Amino acid sequence: MLNTLKNLVRTLVPKSIFKILQPTYHGLVALIANNYFQKPSQKMFVIGVTGTAGKSTTVMMLSHILNTAGQKCGYITTVSYNNGNKEIINQHGLSMPGGWLLQKQLSEMENNGCKFAIVECTSEGLAQNRHLGIKFQAALFTNLSPAHLDSHGSFDNYRSAKLKLFEKLNGLRTIIGANVDDPNANYFLAKSASVKFGVSAREDSSKPENLKTFLAKNISVSDKIGFELEKVNFGFHLPGTFNVLNALLAIGMATELGVSLETSKNAINHFGKIPGRMEKIDNNRSITIIVDYAPEPEALKQSLIAANNFPHQKLIHVFGATGGHRDVSKRFDFGKLTAQYADTAIITNDDVYDSDPKIIADNIVEGIEA
Repeated sequence: MLNTLKNLVRTLVPKSIFKILQPTYHGLVALIANNYFQKPSQKMFVIGVTGTAGKSTTVMMLSHILNTAGQKCGYITTVSYNNGNKEIINQHGLSMPGGWLLQKQLSEMENNGCKFAIVECTSEGLAQNRHLGIKFQAALFTNLSPAHLDSHGSFDNYRSAKLKLFEKLNGLRTIIGANVDDPNANYFLAKSASVKFGVSAREDSSKPENLKTFLAKNISVSDKIGFELEKVNFGFHLPGTFNVLNALLAIGMATELGVSLETSKNAINHFGKIPGRMEKIDNNRSITIIVDYAPEPEALKQSLIAANNFPHQKLIHVFGATGGHRDVSKRFDFGKLTAQYADTAIITNDDVYDSDPKIIADNIVEGIEA
């Protein structure tokens, strides 16, 4: 019924006006849903995770740690939704669902006995007020690079949308965790919270004074990641140095929630692969096949760097530029990146929307040639 109403409004209202009305519409739906489902977030400890990349991985790692520690936890991500009893692959395509579905899923978690809920929070979802009514008690920041600027208008607006999560923290004990290797970390750490912590994979990075920081040392990278944290050795089968920071955020938050490093180690070291996140595909052709969801230039760059760490003779990159007309500039960026890191590029289609696939491919080729 809500979709019917939304489609009717879209038909009757000019697109420019509809975009202005979206935050009011989504915020109203979220608040109505919060009351309809009897305010489920009030009965759980809800954690929001935001940033340009690494959100899903961080959410799923943290959930795995908490469940290993006996603290029942559900989550909502781009990849899937876990209601505390089972995992359901995300079929609706939104990383952060609309307010009605979001509250419904939180209600299911609460009904299934979850003590914790972790929500992947996107800039668009926050800008549209899909989060209203949710009592967030903790927020994690992964990283920030230019993305969705067509939607937000500028990098400052994009960053400000992410900040909404940190401004909404509410509870007796609130927690903020941030990747301090990212130059935007202080922007998020400046918000009020009972507890703040940072994570870092660089001993030479400048860290805010008096901030508890989880620092990874002796990092090793191949098809497996290893690092040392406070004399405890961690190792897991997700390639890419960027996953060290995702793991640190999950471990840091779990530590602040009372989970020991040994328990986190046991959970992380047995953490399985995530669909579409540097996922190795088994085959009998003696080749290494990796699938990764990298819709933004910085994420694509990190994926290609990680792929180059695998033993190989040739790197073949199969990709397309997602988003169609909504983000034209990254087509050229994707071309430049594949030219820099891959031996062969095979350009295909990826969510072209109403755009001409040939023009998208031609733009990527221009980037390669540049």
